[in-house]
Amino acid sequence: MINICQGGNRIPIEVLLNYAINEYLSSDESQLKKLKKVNFIKKIRNKRALKGLSQKLIHDLEPYKTELQEKLNSKPDFSSPEMKRVKAIVTDFILKVDKRKLVFDRPFLNFFIEQGYLEVAQEFITRARMEDSELKSEEIFQAMRNVWIMNSLQIFWGLPLEMTSSVYAYSMLYPYTDNFLDNPEVNSEEKIKFNQRLSKVLNGEILTTTNFIEEKVFSLVGQIESQYSRDSFPEVFESLRLIQEAQTESIKQDKDEQLAYDKILPISFFKGGTSVLADAFLVKGNLNIKEMHFAFAYGSFLQLLDDLQDADVDKKDNHQTLFSVRNNNELIDNEVRSLVSFIFKANTTDESDTPIMSLMKEVITSCTLVMIMDAAGRNPELISHRLYKELESYSKVRLSFYKEFEDKIKSLIK
Repeated sequence: MINICQGGNRIPIEVLLNYAINEYLSSDESQLKKLKKVNFIKKIRNKRALKGLSQKLIHDLEPYKTELQEKLNSKPDFSSPEMKRVKAIVTDFILKVDKRKLVFDRPFLNFFIEQGYLEVAQEFITRARMEDSELKSEEIFQAMRNVWIMNSLQIFWGLPLEMTSSVYAYSMLYPYTDNFLDNPEVNSEEKIKFNQRLSKVLNGEILTTTNFIEEKVFSLVGQIESQYSRDSFPEVFESLRLIQEAQTESIKQDKDEQLAYDKILPISFFKGGTSVLADAFLVKGNLNIKEMHFAFAYGSFLQLLDDLQDADVDKKDNHQTLFSVRNNNELIDNEVRSLVSFIFKANTTDESDTPIMSLMKEVITSCTLVMIMDAAGRNPELISHRLYKELESYSKVRLSFYKEFEDKIKSLIK
């Protein structure tokens, strides 16, 4: 198990970690059977509809493509007539996919648009470009994933959907810290030194920056401090120290020493769980134990999803995860089934949940299951034919189509 420093901590991190791991390990294969099966004819029809709508989207955006790319790579003006037209085209595409239930059983994308997700995204992109024009578009979209997670938590707890200082700052930490710490070209000593200095800043020390990464990261921590004072919200900064501790612990996944399964498991859960736990504290300020359990589990299964999607790349880079430390031709059926079961358990509704909470849990379950199906479609060799067909039986389309559809949409961003 991970050696977690508990001196004076208010957050019961060992309780959260052990509970989430036990929920994952006590998998229930019957969970997947809660989904409705989709017959082959329906899959073909859904595929044709998605291809038709995506081709129309590409055609409608073609006149704006060059200008759109230029704007996204500089300082976009979303109030311009061209950008308003682009937003209208994209919104129309999303609503048609949503209404026809081509990806999800329940049409909820319109709900997110009405809540203001697109406006928050626009605000985030504009601000990120203003503060660092050298950021790549994919780095901004990587950070925006975390913005949307924090937005989902705002909705979950009935808070205003907005781009607060903390939502922006914590999300922007990802392009700078994660990419630095995950870079195989940076040696472990440099990563450890960076983490040690960042830990001091998170503890309130004032350090002189020594490079560009430190300059950006330390400034983002300062933006969080502008919203939450250390005296009034100590758990906010404790949650940041925990994710930093988890990042340091995760460096072991890149070392030559072969890690056993029971060593990788807590590292993955610690890293993922503390990430969304910090999201939650930065959104709400204070959390009760039930809210902590939910946020920690949410982050844990998102981390496992990332690891599943990156299994082949991680194996090549010798990055040790539950899905990459397999021998040749060894299947990961058990890990995938445990992940599916864990997602269902973490999003089980109870009598204390509000209608919005219940909806958001359903949304989270649906989205993450599609991500698992997408990963299976991209890497069918990782799982057995039996599990592949079982996952496909619940999918709206053939699993192999997810990559084709996603790549077509991504081509617009590129």
